[in-house]
Amino acid sequence: MRPPIDTDLLKTFVTIVETQSFTRTGDRLHRTQPAISMQIRRLEEALGKEVFDRTKRQIQLTREGEVLLHYARRILPLSDEAMSRIDQAGLSGIVRIGTSDDYANILLPEILRRFAEAHAGVQVDIVCDNGVAIERRLKDGLVDLALVACRGPVSEHELIRTEELVWIAASPSLARGRPLPLAVFPEGCVCRTTMAEALDATGRDWRIAFSSDNIGAIHAAVRSGMGISAVERSLVPAGVRILNRAEGLPLLAPVHLCLKLNRHSASPVLDALADEIRTGLAPTAFRYEPQAIIMPEATLPAWARAAPPRSRSG
Repeated sequence: MRPPIDTDLLKTFVTIVETQSFTRTGDRLHRTQPAISMQIRRLEEALGKEVFDRTKRQIQLTREGEVLLHYARRILPLSDEAMSRIDQAGLSGIVRIGTSDDYANILLPEILRRFAEAHAGVQVDIVCDNGVAIERRLKDGLVDLALVACRGPVSEHELIRTEELVWIAASPSLARGRPLPLAVFPEGCVCRTTMAEALDATGRDWRIAFSSDNIGAIHAAVRSGMGISAVERSLVPAGVRILNRAEGLPLLAPVHLCLKLNRHSASPVLDALADEIRTGLAPTAFRYEPQAIIMPEATLPAWARAAPPRSRSG
């Protein structure tokens, strides 16, 4: 059996293909052209095959070279990822995350599980509060990073993804409530503010029917028919219905999921966790299984129908 191919030789080989030049490859890899040529000879000796067609004036691969290129482009990223993981394996310390209850319960568990497997020596502390309070804690140095929903323009390096907000309820009949009953987080929640502004802009009366800082309690209140709420489309829980414009509710402005770091807390531990969160929550990576279902028209319980109106301020 032949010995495994040195990844350094594979990197040189791939770079030659990309640059179409031994000279430019030497410049990129900080080696002389004779050194680059020597590496290719070593690679071909290890393979027992030529990877470049030397009868051609331009850089052109042999059939064996094309096969090798396919695998080299898979091997090198995995090698880099493995080395990065190994370099970080000895990390230790404490990192403090500030976020909302729904993000802590829905977005972060799987990400933190993977992080803990890779970095057993790191202690992760989570502080749950509304977005305004979390950003204040970040500014005061009480948390190292903040995973929060933001409105309006945001910094490109803080943005993870943009989310559509949708109305959810146990039944579309709730949308006909006068005033409209809402189940919300306390003041300082971006979704609560977005709902209130959208309803005010259309002149729709509303009231706070239920308020909690616990996402499970809010979902339960919505499923029970106590009120309607708004959530990111990707985070719609099971057992509720997404309401559309036909129910007479206003369109909601989107929110941005942002990761903000306390630069005074800069450390390899913080960078490693931030990278894990960005990767895990990227639009192409994150999946939340529970989804809205179409439910039959529900009859609201008497306690929900008779709930007294409250002021718009809640």
